[in-house]
Amino acid sequence: VERFYEDEIYNTLLIEKIKEALGTNRSQEMELIFSAHSLPQKIVDKGDPYQKEIILHVEILKALLEQENLHFKAIHIAYQSKLGPVKWLEPSLENKLKSLTNKNVLIVPLSFTIDNSETEFELSMEYKEVAHELGFERYIVASCPNDADAFVECLKRLSF
Repeated sequence: VERFYEDEIYNTLLIEKIKEALGTNRSQEMELIFSAHSLPQKIVDKGDPYQKEIILHVEILKALLEQENLHFKAIHIAYQSKLGPVKWLEPSLENKLKSLTNKNVLIVPLSFTIDNSETEFELSMEYKEVAHELGFERYIVASCPNDADAFVECLKRLSF
């Protein structure tokens, strides 16, 4: 399966995951951060389309959120999971959290399709602790598509 960030079924599922995570919280009171796995800057500088595709994907999701009448205080992109001393894509999720004056945030793990150590541990535990230390009132992490029927259908359709 090649890139599928433009797939309508997949993106509709991501919007459903956002709604599910939002629950009874009012979107207008929340910052929305799409958190993507980081990549060394030198890889992007050599022409890798990853960062451009992340930005395009967020634009698609913003339009779908608008169609669903879901309006967030602001929508951001941040990057997580960097390792080593080289320069990585920015802003880091930690720095993005530090920059927010509104202390209500919904994190959407954008470049992850299944929950794993980077969503369950890094986002749901490590960054939650950072948010707590920064005085956040609400810190919510949306789940990944995982084994949702719509995601399975999307993959089946894309693989043929």
